Amino acid sequence: MKNKKLIIILCSVLVVLIAAAAVIFAVTRPETDDGKKDILVTIEYKDGEEKEIEIATDKEYLADALLEEKLVSKEEYDAGYYTVIDGVRADYNADGAWWCVYEAGEMTSVGMNELPVEDGDEFEIVYTPA
Repeated sequence: MKNKKLIIILCSVLVVLIAAAAVIFAVTRPETDDGKKDILVTIEYKDGEEKEIEIATDKEYLADALLEEKLVSKEEYDAGYYTVIDGVRADYNADGAWWCVYEAGEMTSVGMNELPVEDGDEFEIVYTPA
């Protein structure tokens, strides 16, 4: 009986912590700008080649703009986890490679689905080997 009560208490605490985290995320989520924005996205591929893409968008988040430009797939957009950028796969599970996103030279602290875009922003998406 004691174990059952302990499990119920622990589950309740976990639910409260998850709810608190959701509220904190909603309150601290970066603001977005409405309207037309011009952004620059530079993709650095596995071989070091770079491609600069100027995007004019009214989307509020980077992933939305990349989806609009068909640089990411709808499936990965929905999952929020990107292994393929502009048709190039970086698969951590296969060889430890991944895509790292930078804004103005700094690694971002949020994923592309949560990364707001403002007019004039510059992003780098870099193939990062293991």
